[in-house]
Amino acid sequence: MNLTFLGTRGEIKARTRQHRMYTSLLVLHRGARVMIDCGLDWLGKFERLHPSAIVLTHAHPDHAWGLKHGAPFPVYAPQKTWQELQHYPIEDRHVIEERTLTNICGVIFEAFPVEHSILSPTVGYRVSAGRARIFYALDLIFIHERSAALKGVQIFIGDGATLTRSFIRRRGKALIGHSPVRTQLTWCQK
Repeated sequence: MNLTFLGTRGEIKARTRQHRMYTSLLVLHRGARVMIDCGLDWLGKFERLHPSAIVLTHAHPDHAWGLKHGAPFPVYAPQKTWQELQHYPIEDRHVIEERTLTNICGVIFEAFPVEHSILSPTVGYRVSAGRARIFYALDLIFIHERSAALKGVQIFIGDGATLTRSFIRRRGKALIGHSPVRTQLTWCQK
């Protein structure tokens, strides 16, 4: 499995040459090209990558709005994400069930719910191809069933919104936001 970071930027104004496109990852395996997330700044651009499929973590603008005019290939997402994107003209829709192995072009995805947003439920993916296993979750406070999600993972690709300072807020009884990198490293250490 080969990984190409197509974008690393969240919904912020600051941009650099290396940090200009919204977060997206291209997973390459035996001819398959699976793109994870497709934010608004990918609108009209992602087609040139010729992905075999697109997989979405959640429906925020920096993760899914690049698909608002549709997609000429299969798109996979949890049911709650599809509910938010119900008006998008995507014909080849597939639902990813949480904690169910889903084969997408020979790459296995397993969705784990993560805390991030009240209005846009989010998942992280345990991605496996051949002997390689990664966990990908770029917007999160914590991973539900973290031990199962990270078991045997060789690479953790997480939230980089803040290094050490908490970026977590409370809305009523719910938590929203982003865990610092330092916290995520302790998960990996455990």
